[in-house]
Amino acid sequence: MIRLRRVDDAAVERLLGLAVADADPADVMPPGWALDRPDEFREFYRGFAEDAYEIVLDDRTVGMARLTAKGETGMWIARCARGRGVGLAALRRVIEEAPRRGVTTIVADTTTGNVAAMTVLRKAGATFEVDGTRVYARIAVPDEPSPDLTDTCELLLAYLDHYRDAVLRKIDGLSEDELRTSRLPSGWTPLAMVKHLAHVELRWLRWCFRGEDVERPYGNPDVERAEWVVEDGDTTDGIRAFYLDECARSREIAAESALTDRAVRGDRPDAPRATLAWILFHLLQEYARHVGHLDIARELSDGVVGR
Repeated sequence: MIRLRRVDDAAVERLLGLAVADADPADVMPPGWALDRPDEFREFYRGFAEDAYEIVLDDRTVGMARLTAKGETGMWIARCARGRGVGLAALRRVIEEAPRRGVTTIVADTTTGNVAAMTVLRKAGATFEVDGTRVYARIAVPDEPSPDLTDTCELLLAYLDHYRDAVLRKIDGLSEDELRTSRLPSGWTPLAMVKHLAHVELRWLRWCFRGEDVERPYGNPDVERAEWVVEDGDTTDGIRAFYLDECARSREIAAESALTDRAVRGDRPDAPRATLAWILFHLLQEYARHVGHLDIARELSDGVVGR
């Protein structure tokens, strides 16, 4: 399975080794780079890390993809991984990443002579504007995962990310007061919902499935239903960061595991330990319900619907 991994210093070295050993220098960023200029490569990627991703096939780095905040994309792939559908799969991961960066349209700049790139872009649903030999491709970021996905695991993980992103879209634009105000008799607030979902991710993937020694899987033990309570020391940025961190950790755990793997801890002593497949589907239904709850809260708050 193809996935993207954010570039850090260790990734820069892996990409450099791959570029030297198994890539066409003309394809590798930065443009005009040559094999005898490794420090230039390192400097470029360290400055470009916010927009760069390793393309990972199973556990092996096979290329690089970029996605800027403006939606500009591009990639290079090692020779050993070409002709195996890696480019299209990586582009689909870029499309899935786009909502997390606030990107609604992905833009690629290529040439009519780059047949491989044109083929991949066309399969991904791009529209083309041709100016001589230059081609400007645009891909509208879909509201849901690509409708041509058939792999069960990819589809499940893509829909989970779709709902994870929807949670943040639902609270974007709400004032601090509205984030902390309940519009429903049960009393939960939008910010508390995000806190709850962060604990759901932590509890199911880290504590239950991986068996990590998590100190507070249900939140502060001194506060009743703590994961649903915005406590005095909680900030919006802090809860948002907690949520994003737990989602990222869940993605890592899912990527490293098989759907048939079973949890280390059981949810109930009288029930078999859940498979990863069951846990991810459980998360999916929980997200679907809670995003619907946030739909209602947002409409009652400021009238915004359909985001």
